[in-house]
Amino acid sequence: MDVSMKKIILLLFTSTLLLTGLRAQDADSLKIRPVSLGVLLQANYAGEDMYIAEPGLSAYPGFGVELGGFIDYHLTRQFSIEVQAILCLQNGSYVSTDKDLGFVFWHKSPINYLADMRLWGIDIPIFATWSLQAGTGHVRLGAGFFTHVTFNAWSPGDKDFVTPYNRVVPGAESPSGKPRYWLHDSHAGLGFQAGYEFACGLQINLGLKGSVIDIINYESKNDYARPYKMTLGVGWHF
Repeated sequence: MDVSMKKIILLLFTSTLLLTGLRAQDADSLKIRPVSLGVLLQANYAGEDMYIAEPGLSAYPGFGVELGGFIDYHLTRQFSIEVQAILCLQNGSYVSTDKDLGFVFWHKSPINYLADMRLWGIDIPIFATWSLQAGTGHVRLGAGFFTHVTFNAWSPGDKDFVTPYNRVVPGAESPSGKPRYWLHDSHAGLGFQAGYEFACGLQINLGLKGSVIDIINYESKNDYARPYKMTLGVGWHF
């Protein structure tokens, strides 16, 4: 993980601690639980808005699954800070192309298929969440930041295919002296979520995340790679 990513993660957690201090000042008067926990089970549709001119590589998104939990720090009855930790398994495919396809949210047309892609990693989002009474439950709206770390990426159908996460940039090393790969194994960006929580604690959630960081790990004017993800799933708020 490079220095910039470490600074981003430190900033996110520092912000959480400061907001937690604000919550502690009035939690008693609000007569609410200052901290609550929950679990999440979600399907994801994830991909990379990517183009690598040499050797002519782009990516299509695919469906995956993720499991995690969250902590809510309640500042008021309607407002809380939610910190999530989600293990995610993501799928997609790499394709060969001689031109930049632009943002590909769905398979627009047949194209030269290269290999399936699968990665697993962890998302750590921090959302400011608003809760609005609706019926017997609550509508929940959230926005904030997230960071992601990829643990491993591979092609399940082709053991000989080396994904961009594992391809070494020729003649380049990281500051630590280790090989430099085509893509960074971490990124950060903006996230949004919306859902409904029933009185029993059951949640239905929809989420959207997009990286604001280009994860290309070498100097290039034309190449780029920015991960994105949609999620739909259920949760349980204890």
